[in-house]
Amino acid sequence: MPSSPFGHPHKKGKCYATWYAKKKARELVGHFGFTSSDQDDIEQSLLLSLMERWPKYEASECSPQEFISWAIGKGVAEQVREQQARNRFEPTDGLSLEDLVNDEDELLPASCVQADHAPVIDLSLDIEQVLANLPPDVQETARLLKTENISETARQLGVSRRTIRDRMRIIGQALVRAGIGDD
Repeated sequence: MPSSPFGHPHKKGKCYATWYAKKKARELVGHFGFTSSDQDDIEQSLLLSLMERWPKYEASECSPQEFISWAIGKGVAEQVREQQARNRFEPTDGLSLEDLVNDEDELLPASCVQADHAPVIDLSLDIEQVLANLPPDVQETARLLKTENISETARQLGVSRRTIRDRMRIIGQALVRAGIGDD
């Protein structure tokens, strides 16, 4: 594995990592509540995200440029989620997070990255904390919906499917308020 994500060539002769982070930071400006004064901070955060992920790079599975693009794309997603959680800003220009993260249709091979389950565990704990603050009937609905469909959940609870959908809406709104999920 190369010791650093920096210094890998780019068609313009610059370091691919710094060029790509700068490109993505420029693309975020004007979207999701980011302004031009945020650009340098975004760029630094994206490079930090890359450096944190670099030890997971598997050189035998993909090129450094592919991994760098993937890691910075993950950093973009984190930046947008954090910004939305801070401001609850909703984009109005039709630019999606998916457009910002993926430049190409080709996805990074899974074997290129060593699995890190900590974010999934963190998310699970965050969701459990949000659910714990909901009324008991809504908590029970959420518990059943982990393994059952709407009809079976309604049958087991002795309520209508409409009630289950209403409770699902309550769960979704609570997750959005907590910065987890989208409206």
